[in-house]
Amino acid sequence: MSGSSSSSAVSSRAGLYRQPNSRWVSGLIQFLSASLLLILIGFHLLPDVGRIQTIFYLTLLPSTLLLLVWRQDWRFLRAWQFACFISVPLVLTLSTLWGDSATATIKREVSFYFKVLIYFLLFYCALYLVMEQRGDQMLHRWLRWLIALGTVSCGASLIVYGLDGGFGKLYRIGGISMQNNIDKTAMLYGFHVLFCCYGLSLEPRRWRWLSWTGLGLGCIYIVLSQTKIPIVMAASAICLAAVVSRSKALRIVVVLGVVAVLPATYVLLYGDLPLLHRGEAYSIRLELWAKSLEGFLQSPWIGSGLVHKQFIELDRALPHPHNYLIDVARFAGLAGIAACLWQLAAIARIGLRRDALLSWVPGIYLLWFGFGVLAMLIYAQQPLVKPSYIWIFYWIPLAVLLVHSQLAAARTGSQTQSQREPSLVPSLSQTVNHATSESHG
Repeated sequence: MSGSSSSSAVSSRAGLYRQPNSRWVSGLIQFLSASLLLILIGFHLLPDVGRIQTIFYLTLLPSTLLLLVWRQDWRFLRAWQFACFISVPLVLTLSTLWGDSATATIKREVSFYFKVLIYFLLFYCALYLVMEQRGDQMLHRWLRWLIALGTVSCGASLIVYGLDGGFGKLYRIGGISMQNNIDKTAMLYGFHVLFCCYGLSLEPRRWRWLSWTGLGLGCIYIVLSQTKIPIVMAASAICLAAVVSRSKALRIVVVLGVVAVLPATYVLLYGDLPLLHRGEAYSIRLELWAKSLEGFLQSPWIGSGLVHKQFIELDRALPHPHNYLIDVARFAGLAGIAACLWQLAAIARIGLRRDALLSWVPGIYLLWFGFGVLAMLIYAQQPLVKPSYIWIFYWIPLAVLLVHSQLAAARTGSQTQSQREPSLVPSLSQTVNHATSESHG
């Protein structure tokens, strides 16, 4: 069995790499796969994103470069999916060429953004090179890891919160990762409760028990965070869990939890409904967005050019508009917005296919990306950044969906070609026979 699987792996690399049967190539692919997984682990367990960036630099970048050097077939970089992925980083990087550093609150050299652009290019290549060999199996394995990681991380965060007297004070919980940022960690566990719905469909039973535990811990965490989008994610996850559940009685209990128990618990704890609590956040954001759009209107076509940090002055200075589209608009104008819309339209096109929506892969990744975009419209800045929360919100699910689409299109193309080739054989033989008969005649 192992011999046949290894021979099939070698045949799948034939024509793609020099010496495809070498242990060097297979070892690099395994190392690169582990590197991608380590980055996901880091988002859940490491307190500082700087350590995630260190993993990225020391493992993913060198192994990807070595694989690319060893590769013969580079045609995957000509696909529209790669162009779509790299379009936003490319436009933002080019916009630094006309940015005025005198307007920056915090400055960076232009070369910094060209380095970040290379990081994005190599990240897409890394994901493609691994998924090309591992396929959907890798994405299913990722979801299992994310369920286990999220449950451990969320449980640890709640323990730390309790030891600090949080359950008595009911202050907003910050978690053990991502610099203990309230909104970012709440989104992390919002994704986690969605992944747990996938786990409810797994065998053996221990996966379902782990997923129910993770779902419960995640919902408790999200309520304590008092963060609005994760609350919507928790409610959506509970409804999806009801659909996945095999027990009708459990479905009724779960739906009642969304309709009655969750809102009632929130009112009891905080004296308000979830989406109405801390309502001043809405008015502050509207004012912030209006102020940010003033810069866009001064140069609507290409923007003012990207600088590292350009604080926005209201009653206090804020580092960004808390809306990635508005931030892209003020720095890169309509050119940047067009690139962002291309990415959104590409994922919408993938998601509108019935087979994509009704299967866990890529269906759960579509949910990941959809809620990530919603968070980017409320919490985030322009997305040309080194590995950070924006990657887990946006770039990782976007890259997964685009690579998945690219590989599916390549498989469909090769199947179509293989079906056409046999049909050419009779016509060629008939031509030869016809020519032979004519020569005899």
